[in-house]
Amino acid sequence: MPLYEYHCNQCHIDFEVRRSFSDTGTPACPVCHDNAHVTRKFSAPAIVFKGSGFYVTDSRGKNAAGAPAKRASSNGNGTSASTETPAASTTTEKTKTSSD
Repeated sequence: MPLYEYHCNQCHIDFEVRRSFSDTGTPACPVCHDNAHVTRKFSAPAIVFKGSGFYVTDSRGKNAAGAPAKRASSNGNGTSASTETPAASTTTEKTKTSSD
């Protein structure tokens, strides 16, 4: 059963109540016993995931645990695309010829 936090606007206290999901209505304040001025507070859930199996990397095999697989880039006709640009090689050639 979950634990909910409530605030009484009449006597200004905060309190916790363990309630079932099927419970309806608002609980009464433990100090003033009024339920008309009680509001539920929003709080973070008290769930902590410990151990293995909660992350995507935990379910992978030993071969896939390392670096991601490298793919050869293709230019669409079945051959690999070159990483060097033709402009870079012609610039280098011009520099070599002009320094002679």
